[in-house]
Amino acid sequence: MKKISKKTQVFLTVCVLASVMTGCGTDQETEKEKLTVCTGSIQADQVYDLIDAWQELGNGIETEVIVIPEDDETLAETRITELRTEIMSGGGPDVFLLPCNINENEENAPELFPNPEKAMYSDLFLPLDDYILNATYMDPAGWNQTIMDSGKTKEGQLLLPLTYQYYAYIFSNADLENPQGLPESWEEFINYENPAFTDIAGTNNLFAIPYTLGRLADYQEEKLLFSEDDLQKRVEEIFTRYENSTADQTSIKPLAYGDVGRHFCETLDAVSTEDKTAFILPNDEGGVTAYVTAYAAVNRNSKNPDQAFSLLDFLFSDEIMTGDGFPGDDSQIRIGSDCNIQDNYRDGISVNLEAAQRMSKNPSSTVLLEQMDRRISEVRYYSTLENALYWMVYRCLAWDKDHEPPLNAEERREVIHQTYQEMGMQLAE
Repeated sequence: MKKISKKTQVFLTVCVLASVMTGCGTDQETEKEKLTVCTGSIQADQVYDLIDAWQELGNGIETEVIVIPEDDETLAETRITELRTEIMSGGGPDVFLLPCNINENEENAPELFPNPEKAMYSDLFLPLDDYILNATYMDPAGWNQTIMDSGKTKEGQLLLPLTYQYYAYIFSNADLENPQGLPESWEEFINYENPAFTDIAGTNNLFAIPYTLGRLADYQEEKLLFSEDDLQKRVEEIFTRYENSTADQTSIKPLAYGDVGRHFCETLDAVSTEDKTAFILPNDEGGVTAYVTAYAAVNRNSKNPDQAFSLLDFLFSDEIMTGDGFPGDDSQIRIGSDCNIQDNYRDGISVNLEAAQRMSKNPSSTVLLEQMDRRISEVRYYSTLENALYWMVYRCLAWDKDHEPPLNAEERREVIHQTYQEMGMQLAE
């Protein structure tokens, strides 16, 4: 079967497999059924490969891919405006395969759904529970249910998370006086008396502030669930650690730290002979906050909901999620083994448990990752709210002023106030 050309991937691509339907009792050709899929430019190649494989196994119909560019803000804004107009008028793409993440280069980078959680309460997405019950490929028993539940409302499963992250450190037991005594709550962490440990954690946690918060908002009531004083207190706690850190030669050096994903696991495998202990950055509710970094959904307006779900059913199969692929005519080639979309959706962990386990090649690392995963208590989607928190810290550090000295406490207070007001307005939009 002819592969889809990669040269036409600017915005739209006309994909293969013509399907002509003839009206019963007449010679008039009816309009051909066609599916539309909306995605971002970074993961577009994998989406084309996914559609190829879906069609090669006889599942798919003619498909058009709508690509939102991620390297041209003007073009992205134009395309997103067009798509929103179509959606609001009862049309738009049938399927969404989208990333959601903090944009570290552009504060107000355009997104089709700037806040996916809020969008779940806007009648934009089709409930998928009945489809999942009758799926051909999906096996929900093999998914991380804590993460999948984040895509549910009272209507049912509206979003299907693909990947997620949380923030963690891995230390060598040899560097810790009491590996079993590391803090597990935010309060314990703030009061933990080990300067060498807290130096490194305090320096790295500045931009991880969203992970330290529990639920941010009630999207039905459109209100924030923390006060401006709460945010003020959190920022000062983190900046106090940052300003008092020495980062000298006596500080403990973590074996790995940051957002847990593929690169994190590769680093972990490289030190597989070490006896290790994990410290997961806790939130203020006593658990761990994870973030969905990519998700899939079906447009509630879709005229082809069965075919739209068929593509997602195929995507969420164990064969596609793990990269094993399906057997084909050629025993040397596995259909769909080259379209592991989650690899290009930020550096996250797959919701497929088998795929997640394979991220680490070392059994001891896999066990450690599973232990960390079980501590997740809150799951959110990167949105404009998190982006506001990120850029709040950026301004408090005065990085928008050519790295001048960071703002003092009084100056930070005004930035925090502006940020809190901005987040409240975002909820009301």
